[in-house]
Amino acid sequence: MTLSPSIDPVRLLSSVGHDLRQPFQAMRLFLHLLQGRLSDPGQVELAGRLEEALEIGAAQMDAVLTLASLAAGTARVRREQVPLGPLLDRVVGELAPQAEAAGIRLRLVRSSVTVQTDPVMLDRLLRAVVENAIHHGRRGGKVVIGVRRAGGPALLVADDGPGIPADQRSRMLEPGGRLDRADGPARRGLGLGLALTDHIARSLDHDLMLGGDRGLSVLLRLG
Repeated sequence: MTLSPSIDPVRLLSSVGHDLRQPFQAMRLFLHLLQGRLSDPGQVELAGRLEEALEIGAAQMDAVLTLASLAAGTARVRREQVPLGPLLDRVVGELAPQAEAAGIRLRLVRSSVTVQTDPVMLDRLLRAVVENAIHHGRRGGKVVIGVRRAGGPALLVADDGPGIPADQRSRMLEPGGRLDRADGPARRGLGLGLALTDHIARSLDHDLMLGGDRGLSVLLRLG
């Protein structure tokens, strides 16, 4: 079975994004109500695993829908003067528990730089990059987040994990891109993290670059 030539799958996903996100919101509500009624330790553990699976599914769906809206050109970009200091503080503070659970230390280098960008989309981009660093970083290691001033302001997120070989970096910016690594565990997910950040960066007219000989450095030039 094939879709009618008049149906654009990307634009279709973009147009129904709100409707596809609503069931996840309802499931969160019902699960929260259910967890409040559980007392048996085994049931509580199962509900916790269900919550984890739900959040993974919701995050993956959200990434797909965001990519669709960016590709279809329907995502709204609202540029304004954005102080990077409060944005960095908020994102790092909210992701600190996730990093602690993964055995990763977040090191924030505070900044007073202000740039012209969309604050909501930049928040989302930074969050995705830091989460990627947490997931792929070395347990017991650290992730450094800060702003470079030389050559124009640029956000930098660097981890000390296994990194990405130079010949595979461009593929990692494509949807579904994964490393050809035989010595590591399989990573769950759709491989959309860096692809999503690259698409957001393009929509904001920012340049995203991957580098690092040891670990991965993600540099986002903002001006």
